[in-house]
Amino acid sequence: MEEKLAGGFVNTVVRKGDTVLRTPGDRAEFVHDLLGLLADWPGAPRYLGMDGDREILSFLDGYVAWEEPRKPAVHSPGCLRSVGRLVREFHDLTAGTSLAGDEEVVCHNDLSPKNTVYSADGTRATAFIDWDIAAPGPRIHDLAFICWQYAEPGTPQYVASQWRALLDGYGPADTQGLVDTILWWQTRTWQGIESAASIGDSAMTRLVDLGVPAQIRESTAWITTHSAVLAAELGEGGVG
Repeated sequence: MEEKLAGGFVNTVVRKGDTVLRTPGDRAEFVHDLLGLLADWPGAPRYLGMDGDREILSFLDGYVAWEEPRKPAVHSPGCLRSVGRLVREFHDLTAGTSLAGDEEVVCHNDLSPKNTVYSADGTRATAFIDWDIAAPGPRIHDLAFICWQYAEPGTPQYVASQWRALLDGYGPADTQGLVDTILWWQTRTWQGIESAASIGDSAMTRLVDLGVPAQIRESTAWITTHSAVLAAELGEGGVG
């Protein structure tokens, strides 16, 4: 018996026993190879093959952030550090491999609370899902993305403290240009959504109707305004 899972905005995802069935993305071959590389790492689902035109993945049990009621612990410093540690683990597992190619690592490129599985109480990140747009890249790409996606709104000092928790969890890294990379991601994202919507992509049209590009532009404006303070709070240039 198949049970539709919540949270799949672009893709329909169902659970069948201890497996998940979903339509593979455009980069499915690369993603399946990546999940094969990470097969012994508990932080990602295992690729188990195909069922017709759907890929079969192992089901990862735990709390996911679209479930209600929301667990505030996911924004605690300890939980944010656990996110950073998980990113470090898979970055290091992919570094120097053929999948990373000439880049530092393979990046997930879509890390957010909704693509994270947490412990039942929401105090610790245990795995990442939705690897469809993973690709070779520099470590700073995922580091900037998690700072954008996992931080709650607040004062510049509060936001910087959340970024610091994420980066402390990750460990030693060159974070020079972190703020600029966050702004690059945000601009790339809202422009990509609007461009795809303009040519009839239904999922991206829904995002436009929900005001997502406008929300991202607001965040971009806020970070731009406070960029000097954020960079100073982090002591941008290196962590660890």
